[in-house]
Amino acid sequence: MAEKYDKNGYNSSDFKRNPQDMKEQEHEQDGEDGSKINEKAGEYMRELLSEKIKLNNAKFPISSRLIDSEVAKVQASGRVPPKDFKYLDVYKEKPIKVTVKVLVPVKEHPKVNFVGKLLGPKGNTMKQLQEETMCKMAVLGRGSMRDRQKEEELRNSLDPKYAHLSDELHVEISALAPPAEAHARIAYALAEVKKYLIPDANDMMRQTQMREIMERG
Repeated sequence: MAEKYDKNGYNSSDFKRNPQDMKEQEHEQDGEDGSKINEKAGEYMRELLSEKIKLNNAKFPISSRLIDSEVAKVQASGRVPPKDFKYLDVYKEKPIKVTVKVLVPVKEHPKVNFVGKLLGPKGNTMKQLQEETMCKMAVLGRGSMRDRQKEEELRNSLDPKYAHLSDELHVEISALAPPAEAHARIAYALAEVKKYLIPDANDMMRQTQMREIMERG
């Protein structure tokens, strides 16, 4: 019997594992979760964020981008970035962590509730995406919190844990696995997440209905 592939060319069975493997995978990812920033890295991030606040972004755009890039590296690894370039060791198959940030097109479609689409009822949509792709995902950045006032307070706190609130709205996707598999999981996750970032007629209709309900109330 021929195997079935989706329109993106991926066979979902290639990304399946038994429950025990999944538990081990989650345990490994928890141990290297970028959100668990060590003390030295936390201090480094506070310095970076402080510099960015003082910096005139319009006058020094390149410096601002370099700071953003450095902050992203610390967020992804939880450590101060090493100065030496790391090679990928495909011979020993040592697991690596690959992290990407997918921009949410809120500027192009400001009326679409992308956060709601990605999370789904009680967060179930994102949970299913994570299980299917074997990647960790999180909606981060400006506009990712319901309480906008609280978000603004946290953004100005210089707490490294909330540094992402200064970024544009995005989906962070990470995978921990041997090099080839890690990149394959990321590729599959990108294809799946993209489906939720393309607005359709139903999105526009729901937004119109919600606006009418709010106006009546």
